[in-house]
Amino acid sequence: MKKILWMFGVAVAGSLILAPVTMADRGGWADPPGGWTFVEEWHKIPDYENDPVWNHNNGSDSYSGNAHTEDFNLMEVYIQEDVLVGDVVQVETLEGVGETEDGVTPAEDAIAMRLIDLGDPRELGLSDPSDRKIFFLGALHAPGELTEDPFLNGITFCARFRIFPIIPDRDIGAGQDLVEVALDPDGDGVPDGDGTLRFIPEASDRAHVGIGFYNPSDTTQNVLVGVGYYTQGTMSVLVNNLDTTTDPEDHGLNNTPILTEIDTTAFHSVWISAKADPDDPTMINVRAFGDGSTEAVEAVIQRGSDAVDLPNPEDLQDNAEWSGIMELAFNIGSAGTDAAGGFQYDYILGTMAGAYDPQPAGSTDVASWDLY
Repeated sequence: MKKILWMFGVAVAGSLILAPVTMADRGGWADPPGGWTFVEEWHKIPDYENDPVWNHNNGSDSYSGNAHTEDFNLMEVYIQEDVLVGDVVQVETLEGVGETEDGVTPAEDAIAMRLIDLGDPRELGLSDPSDRKIFFLGALHAPGELTEDPFLNGITFCARFRIFPIIPDRDIGAGQDLVEVALDPDGDGVPDGDGTLRFIPEASDRAHVGIGFYNPSDTTQNVLVGVGYYTQGTMSVLVNNLDTTTDPEDHGLNNTPILTEIDTTAFHSVWISAKADPDDPTMINVRAFGDGSTEAVEAVIQRGSDAVDLPNPEDLQDNAEWSGIMELAFNIGSAGTDAAGGFQYDYILGTMAGAYDPQPAGSTDVASWDLY
């Protein structure tokens, strides 16, 4: 690792109309040089069609645009005891759970997007789009703007999100294994859970929050750098699953923990930087930081081989403006037909300007940053 002065003149997503460069300390860290060029703080629900930032037209999404709200309520579909499911995607103000950087000042309210994945509502007789999978992509650049592998330069992202506990319902196709996880999260045979999902073991080759690279001309280089709540009381970085067989008892245990012994229903923030190894670009070096820490957790993701089960990115190729071109996009959601669970996303931030280690919040005029 080396210290460098910020002197890059790289053409990155700062030129994109998605969001202006924004500077504001978040997560216990200072914003990187130049600020975040992708900023999502959820002041509206993503439009069902033609949203300028978030797109659900991908292979792992069946979002109905909240079209089934009335159906779910008439069928008395519950997400928690006495709480009807309502809209599966909504933006809400959460009192007193926003961030504060000094640990003393009372937290402000948080504005968050809630995303509920019920399982497979086709079991209720609903046709697609049935909300059996809800998975959104948000590109970090305009179509055609990315011309080389972004991991050669490096990427960095930051997010604050939490589990929104729901009761997995077998009648909605959530799967018996998820019901058992909710009742017995330790898997020790003792039903000491509260019946709600507080981690999402299904589809753990997808990110609850991550950035995916898709190259239609060389799919062996595709890679997803992401994080999620895949095991009890833990936030983890996705890594390769070297066992390509499906092990229902492996609830993301191959992944690399960032935070452990945490309440996953409380908001946690994560800072991730990722860059291709200069000696072997098929190896992506990941450095992860949680809840304001500046101590890195390191992980490696391998690509370019059929011998490993990659963390798999979704893509925007079904959209005409993206067809046949490279893309780098945030991937958020649950993304599994039998998956079920809920999330609340406070903010999601990204930059293609480099792979940065974070500086503590409150830093001003930071002249040099760690790049690796």
